[in-house]
Amino acid sequence: MDDEARKTLELFVEKADRLKKYVRENHARNSIVVNPGGLIGVYRHAEDEEWQIASTLDGFLVTFRMFVQPRDRIALYPLVRDSQRQPVPQKPELLDLTGLSPEWHEKVERAYQLVDLTLAIAPPNFTYNGEPLTRRKVLETFLYGDNVHVNATDRETFNEWRRHPDLFGELKFEFVNILGFMFARILEVAEACRHELSLNA
Repeated sequence: MDDEARKTLELFVEKADRLKKYVRENHARNSIVVNPGGLIGVYRHAEDEEWQIASTLDGFLVTFRMFVQPRDRIALYPLVRDSQRQPVPQKPELLDLTGLSPEWHEKVERAYQLVDLTLAIAPPNFTYNGEPLTRRKVLETFLYGDNVHVNATDRETFNEWRRHPDLFGELKFEFVNILGFMFARILEVAEACRHELSLNA
């Protein structure tokens, strides 16, 4: 394992551990604030009839975004778009690391494929303006329309969805489910990284 691979695996483990710690500390049973549903809570605010995500999710997303944005080179599922803003499937740079075991590469490839397949699904009840909404579209719109960065196109879509409370509520639940699924894959890869680092200690 070369120095670049070692540093990348260490960063992946560090950030995955940070997510794990954040989830543990902000679980509803451990929280010092009133937090319906804990970190991954979604609830309906009765006064204005709007679906909301527990505010502690914002803290989770600060670190989570490193696993979907290619800049830090630890993205398990890079959310990349072309010049027309269309999604572009892109394998993680993690798979380009050299000097690592075939077992490690298989585990990372498997985690990536599971996320890719899951995000490609458009649940039958998720349509807007006659178009099916894939889970990737839901993830990107919530991340880049409201939670991580604000991109004008995603923000506009996010606000359009918000005007339909029942659909918006379902999409928020789906967003949280997507995060949970991806978080589990991140933890699997972190364990593979930890094992790989122990072999080269």
